[in-house]
Amino acid sequence: MLTKRCNVSTFATKEEYYGLYKTNKREYEKTGGVITSKEVRDSNIPTIYLTRMVETGEIIRADRGIYILPDGDYDEYYFFHKRYKVAIFSYVSALHLHQFTDIIPEEIEITVYKGYNPHRISGNVKVRYVTKAIYNLGITECKTVFGNTVKVYDLERTICDLVKNRNEIETELFSKTINKYVRNKNKDLNKLYEYSKKMKIYEKAKEIMELVYE
Repeated sequence: MLTKRCNVSTFATKEEYYGLYKTNKREYEKTGGVITSKEVRDSNIPTIYLTRMVETGEIIRADRGIYILPDGDYDEYYFFHKRYKVAIFSYVSALHLHQFTDIIPEEIEITVYKGYNPHRISGNVKVRYVTKAIYNLGITECKTVFGNTVKVYDLERTICDLVKNRNEIETELFSKTINKYVRNKNKDLNKLYEYSKKMKIYEKAKEIMELVYE
């Protein structure tokens, strides 16, 4: 977050605005070098200075409303997370973020609650809808490969999603993921079964787990 707030009327010159913005830019250097137009507006700094800094090469427009420092990384997942707060990374995207698959996703997969309008979401994105009753189930935070934090479903929720929609999942991916989860020393079967009950797939999940353990 930009930490210093100001009122437009308190600054007499454009140079004062620019000086304040450069101060805040230094703060972003400590947090991955990502700046959003919303955070700039929330700090009462005119967004015209983003445009000026792009023109002078001090920052780069990485996506709509998102700017990075010239030596910053293009972190697609983090930028997406910054733009769409409701979206939770799920399915193969969740496996990728948890470093639980060697597949490089061809698209971003997200889950939102029913009733959310994703009309502004653009790009190669697969949107899945769930009821609000299970939308928050298993939400956690995870680091991207660039070290930025995003919201993602945990492994147990991801396994339940795969089981619930098994007919949509490639057989090899499903098999490898289930087997890897069973071998994972950090697995939490109690949590998995708790989630599966709330998602009404307990019997299916139990059957698959027992089959793999045999």
